[in-house]
Amino acid sequence: MNNPNTANPETTVQEKLWGMPKWGDFWSLLKQHRPALWIVIVAIVLGLGETLLSLLIPLLTMDMVNQLSAASLQSSTIVLLVSAFLFQALASGCSIYTMSYVGQYIVARLRSKTWQRILKLPVSFFDRNTSGETMSRITNDTNVIKDFITAHLISFFSGLVSIIGAVILLLMIDWKITLFMLLAVPAALLVLWPIGTKMFGVSKGMQEETAWFQGDLGRVLSEIRLVKASLAESQELQRGNQRVSHLFHYGLKEARIMAILSPLMMSIMLLLLVLLIGYGGVRVAEGSLTGGELVAIILYMFQIVVPFTQLASFFTQFQKAMGASERIIEILQEEVEEPHGTEQPQLVPPHGTDSRDPITSSSPQPDQREQTELHQLERQEQIKALRFESITFGYTPDKLILRDVSMTMEAGQMTAFVGPSGAGKTTLFSLIEKFYEPSAGTVLYGSTPLSSFRIHDWRKRIAYVSQESPMMGGTIRDNLTYGLEPVEEDKIKEAVEQANLSSFINSLDKGYDTEVGERGVKLSGGQRQRLAIARAILRDPEILLLDEATAHLDSDSERVVQEALQMLMHGRTTLVIAHRLSTVRNADKIVVLEKGTVTGQGTHEALLASHDFYRKLVQQQFEQTG
Repeated sequence: MNNPNTANPETTVQEKLWGMPKWGDFWSLLKQHRPALWIVIVAIVLGLGETLLSLLIPLLTMDMVNQLSAASLQSSTIVLLVSAFLFQALASGCSIYTMSYVGQYIVARLRSKTWQRILKLPVSFFDRNTSGETMSRITNDTNVIKDFITAHLISFFSGLVSIIGAVILLLMIDWKITLFMLLAVPAALLVLWPIGTKMFGVSKGMQEETAWFQGDLGRVLSEIRLVKASLAESQELQRGNQRVSHLFHYGLKEARIMAILSPLMMSIMLLLLVLLIGYGGVRVAEGSLTGGELVAIILYMFQIVVPFTQLASFFTQFQKAMGASERIIEILQEEVEEPHGTEQPQLVPPHGTDSRDPITSSSPQPDQREQTELHQLERQEQIKALRFESITFGYTPDKLILRDVSMTMEAGQMTAFVGPSGAGKTTLFSLIEKFYEPSAGTVLYGSTPLSSFRIHDWRKRIAYVSQESPMMGGTIRDNLTYGLEPVEEDKIKEAVEQANLSSFINSLDKGYDTEVGERGVKLSGGQRQRLAIARAILRDPEILLLDEATAHLDSDSERVVQEALQMLMHGRTTLVIAHRLSTVRNADKIVVLEKGTVTGQGTHEALLASHDFYRKLVQQQFEQTG
């Protein structure tokens, strides 16, 4: 996707016009997400009923005028006319409500389907698309479709019925006058078609620019502290004003089209109406047309003029809805992070299903400790080695991050990865978590390729604790149990105790129900990391990924977090990205990565004796700390 800060919106729109969405795709989208067919039929019937009643009113008016002219007004005519007005109003209200229900239902299902799809998309999709653009598709684009269905779709069909019915009745009253009306149809179509095509381009540009603007809003608001600390308010203000200016100009383009289209259509219809009234007046004077028939003709002309003027609005809204549906269809057609392969037998029972879970209470009794030790022994017997065999990977085909990486991470041991920034350490973790698939080579768990595991089944076996320790908005309890099945209170307290977090939570007025703020801003770095450790303990993983969880802590916080990490790492396969070598010198194996290749493997002492780059890293850090 083009960078929204540099792409030319006009060029983007013109390029995309070649791929205008097909009507069939749009209607198929609506059909897939519509409510029960009988509700749609009821909405259509009510709309048609209202239109048919409105077509009946001019006929009753014609009879009333003719009876008044002959001084023989009948009470039944008045009753029928009043009844027609009342039933038309009732049918109109019910039609508006049912059609609004249909529109709201379709959009609700469409939003749910799109949201479900987005959650299943691979990480690479979010690498290419900003969160603001994606949010715009769920909110703004679906709103465009909803407005089209509720405000324009029913009026379009009822308008067509009104036009057709009025033409038929006019032919029955006087065929000569009807010919005047038919002259306006080709003129109106000649106006609508080119202007509607132009409106599609403008509307598409407006939607794209709205998505980029929303993307900027999400980026700035999510990192508002960085903006203020960097004194970047003026820079963001300028960028935001540019977005607002682009939206303003698109709005003016849309307004210019409507300023031409609506008055032009209205002028054509009014001119026709004036001609018909003049001609009808002459016919009445000649005696070939009654006064009641002329009144009916005028009323029917209004029932033709109004829908015709609404056609312009319908056509432009239809183009908008087509553009919005194209953007939604793009998401729905994205390849999802499908759990391919067959689910492997459970190597360790999932959390919450094994009565021998090691986390059973805040104060384990002796028999519970025995169960914990037994469970850990069984897990150590069942977990497998994790192996990389000739792994090559790049986020883009022309820029490889990992090149022919082969190594084994033994089960139940600690393997650390060291190397300069950009060497591929974090990418290794992303491949292990199946955020991406290798370009070449195979990752195996034991003798089973990761590609054979269902994604959900595989990720249940992994817990990840990073130096950022991301938090979701909500309470401490929400973050502890995030992504887990309902967890017993005793297990939560035990995990918190093991993570050295109990005293902090107990000091809070609301305890576990304390709000952490957006991205956990109400917690300190050490508190967030200990909370992330407690969450990892609750997951009871087979594989633990640590991205130097103590890198940015003070000495006191680091000591507490290290104690929690030691508790967490016990009996698990632990992989550590090391920025400070002092934290991994006791690792069972250290892997040195340089420019995406493995240049050394071994213990700290072995690498110190044989690997020049590793020895250089150790000396540099020793000099810095010394």
